[in-house]
Amino acid sequence: MRQMRNRTLAVGLLIFAVTMVGGCLSIKTEHEIKPIHITMDVNLKVQKELENFLDLD
Repeated sequence: MRQMRNRTLAVGLLIFAVTMVGGCLSIKTEHEIKPIHITMDVNLKVQKELENFLDLD
């Protein structure tokens, strides 16, 4: 019975120690935000609408 209690205490202390060490660890991450450049070509749409507007036939 006493051996069982000592084993339970040892396992409990081991779990406590692992939890405490794990709680002290930290991981640093770095994030880099890069701008996104988007080029849209709207000339075709404007050209088509201009042709439709000027089409007087």
